[in-house]
Amino acid sequence: MDESSTRATIRTNGFGATTLLVVAVAMSASATHAQQVLEIDTAVGRVIIDDEWRAIRTIGDMPLDRTRAILYANDDEEPEAVMAFSLETGEWIRTIPTPEGDGPFELSRGTSGMTVGRDGTLHVSGYVRVLEFDPLGNAVSNWRPPAQMVMDVCDFNGQPAIPAYGGVIRRGPDGEDESVGPGVVDGYAIVGSTSQESLWATGIDMSREGSQSSSVTPPRIACTDDAAYVVTSYAEGPDSVSVYHRNGEAERLAVPTEFTEAREDCTVELTLPGVGTVPWRCTTWNRSLQPTLDGRGNLVLLGRDLEVPGTVIDPATGCYALIRKPEPTFYSDALHIYQDSALVFRYDSWQQAENSFSVTTAANRVSLHPLRRVSGEPCPGMLPSVEGVR
Repeated sequence: MDESSTRATIRTNGFGATTLLVVAVAMSASATHAQQVLEIDTAVGRVIIDDEWRAIRTIGDMPLDRTRAILYANDDEEPEAVMAFSLETGEWIRTIPTPEGDGPFELSRGTSGMTVGRDGTLHVSGYVRVLEFDPLGNAVSNWRPPAQMVMDVCDFNGQPAIPAYGGVIRRGPDGEDESVGPGVVDGYAIVGSTSQESLWATGIDMSREGSQSSSVTPPRIACTDDAAYVVTSYAEGPDSVSVYHRNGEAERLAVPTEFTEAREDCTVELTLPGVGTVPWRCTTWNRSLQPTLDGRGNLVLLGRDLEVPGTVIDPATGCYALIRKPEPTFYSDALHIYQDSALVFRYDSWQQAENSFSVTTAANRVSLHPLRRVSGEPCPGMLPSVEGVR
């Protein structure tokens, strides 16, 4: 059995007692070898938002309510609020106030993350606390997790949960917060029964030269009812995905090797609207992949990249699809998979001087584009309408 078919699993009783187990996971040949490359077909699609005055901040969470076809986002029009837009028409639906401050329904330093619960509730994290809103945007409750800093939030089986280096903290329905994962989860603190277990839980590979905890950016999280997927980014090298199950098991989920390969001495030609063609060095890492779920149980990892924004992975089998752009560009990013299409956010670019140009950091155009299979074998049931298309 090769190295890729071995997973490390940690069992914990939820109160810090930990046992490290390494188990072999047998995968069928079809699962280990089945992968496909999907291209975003930007030649066709549907524009959702096209407003030169819109400024959607794409760094951070922009969750989708798939049932109600709503996109939640931070927009510069309302810097202390979350705005909701229709995925069908692009129209503004409502504005949900999240004022800065130290009150129970205020965020002391602004928004750090968002997620939509299975019943349409919206959870908004803000470094210190998590606010909960009902599907109509009415404030319901607030939660102050026992953590040094709250960087992101997910809905973990009906309750908000936050990531931390070493696991997950979940709000308990009876008022007792629950620690899921190895060691004591307390913000950036890492406390395990052994130092090796603690380092493993962070996603930090200390065998790599130059690997230090300071080279890791704050983790991001996405959850199903059973599992929390925590993504950690290195200053150099591939992002890592740790999976924490509610039954106390923890494991690593491999990111496809084609997606993580570094490209040295690589330069591409970029065409910028209003600027022309400019040379640009290929990006490698840090991608800071944002995890989401696609509504079918697959994990989606997308970030900013010139050519390959991310991947869709079936956590049960390891089967995956790579998502690539039709041509290198950094003035647009695919940041969600919605149904069988990519939700693409586009930025303005302009020339400042003869040899310099600028690109906005907020999007004013959102569009939906179908995915087209260009190579490889499809993962069964992952993207049904794409499976037979080339």
